[in-house]
Amino acid sequence: MIFTRDFWQEIMIALHRNRLRTLLTGFAIAWGIFMLILLMSAGNGFMNGMLSNFESRSTNIYTLYGGSTSKPYHGHKKGRSIHFSDADIRLLSSGFPHVCNVTPELSASGQAVFGSQSRQTTLIGVTPIYKDMSWVKLLEGRFINENDVKRAEKVIVIDDALRKDLFRELETPIGQYLFVNDIAYKVIGVAKSFRQSGNRAFTAYTTLKRLTRQENYWKLSFSTEGLVTKAQNKDFEKLLLRQLGSLHDFAHDDDHAVWINSTAMDFMEVNRIFSSIKLFIWLIGIAMLVSGIVGVSNIMRITVKERTNEIGIRKALGAKSSSILSSIVMEALLITTLFGYIGMMAGIGISALANSMLGKYEVEGTNLFMNPSVDMRVVALATLVLIVSGITAGFFPARKAVKVKPIEAINYR
Repeated sequence: MIFTRDFWQEIMIALHRNRLRTLLTGFAIAWGIFMLILLMSAGNGFMNGMLSNFESRSTNIYTLYGGSTSKPYHGHKKGRSIHFSDADIRLLSSGFPHVCNVTPELSASGQAVFGSQSRQTTLIGVTPIYKDMSWVKLLEGRFINENDVKRAEKVIVIDDALRKDLFRELETPIGQYLFVNDIAYKVIGVAKSFRQSGNRAFTAYTTLKRLTRQENYWKLSFSTEGLVTKAQNKDFEKLLLRQLGSLHDFAHDDDHAVWINSTAMDFMEVNRIFSSIKLFIWLIGIAMLVSGIVGVSNIMRITVKERTNEIGIRKALGAKSSSILSSIVMEALLITTLFGYIGMMAGIGISALANSMLGKYEVEGTNLFMNPSVDMRVVALATLVLIVSGITAGFFPARKAVKVKPIEAINYR
């Protein structure tokens, strides 16, 4: 049998005798795998963090903001401010193509007071569907409901930062009365904003409209259905701007009169950017893998070349070509497998350490980095490619060397 104790002992002696060469070969393999895992896990962590920002908000939401006209139209001078009203809600709600669930938004700033504590806050008037269309996550209690809107109830959902500032002594603020601009609101819920930090509160838009006598809305939001592609969304925006232009009497191509934001378009753009980033990471990873393959191949060729005299002596002493070839291939297999495993474990370990230390990194409620994971199938495949490359790089020069006549191999320089 070829794989005897002497066979393995011979391999160990060869590896020990050429320690530096063995370490250099192994380092090239381990480094290639390690950097591939590191790049992929870092890229995935960044993408996971950014994409998680869309999880709490629908990706089919349009938001309209009133702007000012940038060109004269029908006797109106440019610079005229555009404000939304109930007429805009009727336009969007009465069978406008692809539109559903329209919600207006009012806001008023003021002083929130509970007992001896007070904080400046922004009170936002919304409808029940606002919660599903925004970045708001309910932590406790409930959100505004249809009954609150119909009756213009004085109820309020506070931000978690406002809760910490004003209700720090209480286990729960639910059921307590909070004064905003000297008007008492019953606290019915606590919400966390994912997009903006602290000191915000929500009430029914009808309540705020009645109390502040505001007739215009600074913002309108609605969900859409049936808009899948970028082209469809662009056509929809043109139609929307045309209809709003007719209602408010501004030029249909004046895109400064009304500012339109689409989460669908944002999501498509984010996916496009991430596709480019992922492609870049793959290209860098493949380049490093190829570099490792080239390094391993060159070292294995040099190894076989340096051992040509040894191969000639062993053949002269009666060693079979298959035995010599097997020992060289097995050396390559041991080096690539061992150091490939070391590089893989080091990369996974660093990724796990980053995940435990960072886990989820956010700035002002926006996730930037989360769960830096890597697909183990890709890692296993990359390791296998390096192992096969190392074996192949050792096999062909060795096969060529064992075919040389012993006397020629002994005298090889």
